[in-house]
Amino acid sequence: MMNGIPQRAKPQASFLTVLIEHLCAVLLVSAAMAAGLVGCAPSAGPPDVDAARPAADEFLRAIQSGQSSQAWESTTAEFKSAQGREKFLRYVKEHKFLGKPLDFVSAETVTIQKRPQAEYVFRSGDGRATVRLLARNENGAWRIDRMLID
Repeated sequence: MMNGIPQRAKPQASFLTVLIEHLCAVLLVSAAMAAGLVGCAPSAGPPDVDAARPAADEFLRAIQSGQSSQAWESTTAEFKSAQGREKFLRYVKEHKFLGKPLDFVSAETVTIQKRPQAEYVFRSGDGRATVRLLARNENGAWRIDRMLID
């Protein structure tokens, strides 16, 4: 009672009402994230295969000029972790055709583990081997992420 006038009790939101409001908010944010409207980090669009090509060319040039250690240095942290320096140097020595010029075949964008990457395909001069280089942008620089030989 205030100043002799009875006061009406303020309505309290029920637990169920509050729970439903919070669930709706979570669903709205989830839907917005799924639609790409909001997120923790900007999503990377597909790489420009022309922008990453110099990284692939420099990687191969380093190998062809006997600078395989320099080529290894130009790779991503993931590449280095999967294929240590000594293992990479042995791999290059075992595949002697890597020391010769390769013919460019194609370039395209591929997605590996939900990451868009640029893929470059080269062929040995005799046509017997195909080299696939995957490049991705790591900390603002294009680097070779994988090398596959067929």
